[in-house]
Amino acid sequence: MTNGYEVLDVFRIKDLLNQRLSFKVPLNYFDNGDSSEITVVANLTQTYKKELHSDSQKLAQEAILPKESRVICYVQGGPGFPCTAPLSKSSYTQVLLEKGFQILYLDQRGTGYSTPLDGETFETLVPAEEEETEEEHTNRQLKYILNFRADSIVEDLESIRKILLGKDGKVSLLGQSFGGFCSFTYMSKHPESLREVAVTGGVPPINRIADDVYTATYERTKERNVHYYDKYPQDIAKVKNILKYLYSHKVVLPDGGNLSVERFQQLGIMFGFQGGTDDLHQVVLKFDFDVTLLGKPTYTTLSTIQASYSFDTNILYALFQEAIYCDGNNKTSAQASTNWSADRLRYSSSNTQFVYSEELVNSEKPIYLTGEMVYKSMFDDYSVLRKFKKLAFALHSYKDWSSLYDVPVLSSLSWEKLPIVSATYVYDQYVDFNVTMKVKEEVFKGNGNLKQYITSEFFHNGIRADSEKVLGSLLSLIENGDID
Repeated sequence: MTNGYEVLDVFRIKDLLNQRLSFKVPLNYFDNGDSSEITVVANLTQTYKKELHSDSQKLAQEAILPKESRVICYVQGGPGFPCTAPLSKSSYTQVLLEKGFQILYLDQRGTGYSTPLDGETFETLVPAEEEETEEEHTNRQLKYILNFRADSIVEDLESIRKILLGKDGKVSLLGQSFGGFCSFTYMSKHPESLREVAVTGGVPPINRIADDVYTATYERTKERNVHYYDKYPQDIAKVKNILKYLYSHKVVLPDGGNLSVERFQQLGIMFGFQGGTDDLHQVVLKFDFDVTLLGKPTYTTLSTIQASYSFDTNILYALFQEAIYCDGNNKTSAQASTNWSADRLRYSSSNTQFVYSEELVNSEKPIYLTGEMVYKSMFDDYSVLRKFKKLAFALHSYKDWSSLYDVPVLSSLSWEKLPIVSATYVYDQYVDFNVTMKVKEEVFKGNGNLKQYITSEFFHNGIRADSEKVLGSLLSLIENGDID
């Protein structure tokens, strides 16, 4: 290892150069008594330049950046998702490279190459000890996994910045969804390290608790259900037929998970993406057709449904789904547990159409599908999540949360000091538009920062649906203060 990191891999595809870099970082940045380390990996992507990158031996030993580098860190959404190394100049990679950036795609700790946490590795990283009770083991698992929150991800990025660019080198950020939340944590803790910040569907609900978030999320999800059933009215009966079948039959997915009524309803997560309503219709149509023709769903249908979720393959997505809204600087949430917010609110008087019942099945009302929410039943229904059930309950009972956002620091960030821009989607199912607008007003207080590209054309995945338009608009805001 040289210069504080190791080059794991180098590959070039035409004029696209990728170097995968491995760093050793502290497991716990906030406890000097803990010397444990983990591995964090990031992929450095840049345009190949013969005069700079022709020495293959040197490329295998160190990251080679232009003298006047413009490094931008892409902070992935989730939580719990890695970054894929780009194999072509396309999507937002192309937009950023054409603007002269070098891109750092970080596998956030616990994902991808970065000490990945999954159903197999977690047992190795935090093994049960002899004569240890189950509760004691769960508490050690909890202590370990709390090191994988946004505050630690930000410290990883800060460590990498110093190693690659030196103490005074600045980086830019592009945060998608949860990556936007991380970007606001970075601005709270190390604003002097940043050149500019762009977030897409990712302004965090600062000074809100999980119940506030899911109250809004259920309302947005109702709107998406209404749109779905308006577009495909024939699916009202089809969805009911499917749910009646699942209620009366035990259906096991290819990986051993249960396809319960609640798990099928979770396909509503597809509403949040461009074309998701149409994709969902195809799943509903095929399942209903299978049951009508054959009396049960086919293996292909079950495989399609199983592949529609990311919770088994990305366990932090399931475990931290509500914990990302817990901020030690928020007096309301600092000493409060989430207590399964989405699960509780599902049974409120305004959300009855999200709950399967014989009365609802026999009525003319449609049964609603749910969205990006985590329920207790998932830790029985998902084959990999079963082994994390006790840890999940411990997380949802936890109260002593670390700090994520520093509102006075954020409020002090003028446009001249640190330009911040956001793609804000009017119909975003996951990051509520109204909450975003209120947070902007409360945090930046009309100081001219957090300039927005507001659009009803795209959903939560707008940066992938049309990178040139969405990211191009944000870069135009940064460069010109306005959209071309």
